[in-house]
Amino acid sequence: MSTLPRRRETILKIILGEYIASATPVASESIARSYGLGISPATIRHEMAHLEEEGYIIRPHISAGGIPSDKGYRYYVECLIREARLSEEEQYAIYQPFDQAERELEGLARLAALVLSQRVRSIAFATLPCAPECHFRYLDLAALQEFLILLVLLLQEGQLKRQLLTLEQAFSQDELTAVANRLNIGYKGLTYSQIGFCHLELSPIEGQVTEVIMQMMEAENKQQYEHFYLDGLRHLVSQPEFARSKKMISLVEALEEREVLNKLLCSFGGEPGLRVAIGSENEEEVLQECSVILSDYQVPTGARGAIGVIGPTRMPYNQVIPTVDYLSAVMSEQLSELYV
Repeated sequence: MSTLPRRRETILKIILGEYIASATPVASESIARSYGLGISPATIRHEMAHLEEEGYIIRPHISAGGIPSDKGYRYYVECLIREARLSEEEQYAIYQPFDQAERELEGLARLAALVLSQRVRSIAFATLPCAPECHFRYLDLAALQEFLILLVLLLQEGQLKRQLLTLEQAFSQDELTAVANRLNIGYKGLTYSQIGFCHLELSPIEGQVTEVIMQMMEAENKQQYEHFYLDGLRHLVSQPEFARSKKMISLVEALEEREVLNKLLCSFGGEPGLRVAIGSENEEEVLQECSVILSDYQVPTGARGAIGVIGPTRMPYNQVIPTVDYLSAVMSEQLSELYV
């Protein structure tokens, strides 16, 4: 994005800051009165006219003040807040709840969504880490009744899966343990497709258990971003853009369906780093009056999760972006201890 002349950029930054804080159009007289730029309201109006012509601001009518457009917010994100950082006090406030929390996957993801929502006063989400393909880690078989067993499957990415399985004949617990031990050795670290091509000579029960394992892993692969925690819907009620609005109802309904967020996460792809989608940049129509800021976090297995914020385009990007960025680093650090 090309750089604006310094004076025009200064006026755009003022409009952005004022509108983010107040949700009301920003007038040239207000800028001249409050900021001491050393130029007249007429000159400010002239610069605002250029900003409108270039698409950085919108004016509801000719005599109204300026409102940032999606392009204006994008310029703000790309050019004006590159140096945004959290203070040590802010970092400590974010880190402290994790320092006191138990090291457990689902609990840490839930905590991340809660902390982020409270810090930015908006909708926040955190997914569980996932990989393009899950990997086998450990199998346990427990006898329950004569022909009924419990199959417990632990994936390298941290997910624990359970399924009841009815066998064609009864097996003792020692026999089931022997089956599990053999498959643990043969399938350790393998993906669903690799297990399918694994040339182990299997007994009938080993074949039956393997078939169930592959079904469970295939289902997990198809649910890449379905495991996530969402917090902060209540914060939208206080935003003028959404209060008592059909837009809010549509957004809440879409998020409750979960498919919208799943599509959103998939649309960002697997590239690491922090990403920002502003207004019309979002593919989902229900999100086109929102901004989405997310960042990935990584665990030692290579699996990645994501944390992020959904809120009005009028959000304090200079606070939200470094908060999401820092919290993703905290999640990477905390979860790395689960995979030692």
